[in-house]
Amino acid sequence: MHTHSKYILILLLGLLLWGCSSQTRFVSEAGVDTDWARAKDLFARERYFRAQQLLRDITLNYSGSTIIDSAYFYLARAGFEQDDYLVAADDFKRLVQQFPSSKLADGATYYESRCYFELAPDFRLDQSYTDQALGGFQRFLEDYPQSEYADSAYAYIDKCRDKLAHKSFAALKLYFKLEEFASCVIYADALLTDYYDTSWADEAAYDKIRALVKLDEPGRAQAAITDYQRRFPQGRYRGKVDDLARTFASGQVQSPAP
Repeated sequence: MHTHSKYILILLLGLLLWGCSSQTRFVSEAGVDTDWARAKDLFARERYFRAQQLLRDITLNYSGSTIIDSAYFYLARAGFEQDDYLVAADDFKRLVQQFPSSKLADGATYYESRCYFELAPDFRLDQSYTDQALGGFQRFLEDYPQSEYADSAYAYIDKCRDKLAHKSFAALKLYFKLEEFASCVIYADALLTDYYDTSWADEAAYDKIRALVKLDEPGRAQAAITDYQRRFPQGRYRGKVDDLARTFASGQVQSPAP
């Protein structure tokens, strides 16, 4: 190779190395300990955007450090605190995938599900994220039953299930209003199967009885009455259901009041 060509090659290599180093704007030369302390201080002072920039650079430049899993966790948390849930979920997932034995893996798994929960829209809209959050929390409890986040995960599972039940309940009510009573019964059965312990189950069971009466199916209506009395001994509609049961017993069946 000619001397001139060697010089050009060396120059190009130098420019490439300079370009790579110039991108690490927020990583100091003092080493990972200094940068890590600075990042934690920024996070503690809720300067999440600056912390996120520094933590991102730490994960890129100190991949072999013993604190790298912690850096990923705080990086994801910084995104979470800024409501950047999709990016945060990806960072939490990356921590678990790359460091499955980390002591922070349980927290990352929990917060990934929290991200999906926060992304879920109003119950009237598509609930794919709620389903994703619910599944994530359930897997979290299977994998980390003794985690410090376990109680919170149970609470979020209840919130997810209540939201999904609310969506089913809204559909049930719409079908009743449209006098599509067969569809109303289908939705009531699905709600009572999947979300029997939510706040929407009581009224769904009562509406199922009303729909079966409208459909003129006394046998199924009586079975639904018995089921209601068993499920909800102190239910909000227990008095109306008991009155309807007596009406059935007397043979004078009428549509129950709303």
